[in-house]
Amino acid sequence: MAADPNRQHMTVEEYLQLDQSSPDAKYEYADGVVYNLRDPQDLAGGSAAHSWISINLIVLLDRLLRNSSCRVFNSDMRVRVDPTHYMFPDVSISCAPEDLQEDNDTIYDPRVIIEVLSPSTEAYDRGKKFAYYQQLESIQEYVLVSVLQQTIEVFTRSGDSWQYHRYHAGESAQLHSMALSLPLVDVYVHVSTDNERI
Repeated sequence: MAADPNRQHMTVEEYLQLDQSSPDAKYEYADGVVYNLRDPQDLAGGSAAHSWISINLIVLLDRLLRNSSCRVFNSDMRVRVDPTHYMFPDVSISCAPEDLQEDNDTIYDPRVIIEVLSPSTEAYDRGKKFAYYQQLESIQEYVLVSVLQQTIEVFTRSGDSWQYHRYHAGESAQLHSMALSLPLVDVYVHVSTDNERI
């Protein structure tokens, strides 16, 4: 994320009004500063591989959750992390009834957040963004999915700490909070990766 030193700060109310009245843009909000997700100066857009991985995850999770009371959401759904942070993760899962209303445009209690890493946003997703998400107690797992190699990293909340596990090609990533198994072969359909990369 690149911050513009000349950018005007906004109140939460101003941000929500801007985001809801801008169908051709999508904005994240952090500490009073608005970032346009479609502006390459802020958060660069994803590649075709990024898009395919996101779609594969949503299709797979939708199938796995079909008979549960939980739902998967794409990057169109805003997540309220706290009063000064609103994010648009690539994929999120919520089981909270208030989040599952059809006219809802904001998720308040996600259980799982998934970010598909882009070279331009990886440091932010691993650093500040993860720190923001950790403040939301409903989040039990934070998942990072590489576009360069078949690798999924899962951070699972364990009390006040987070347990880490990395899954590689041929394995299935485990979302313990949801009792779900995600075969990497399904996540990476249509995507060529360099599995020699570390």
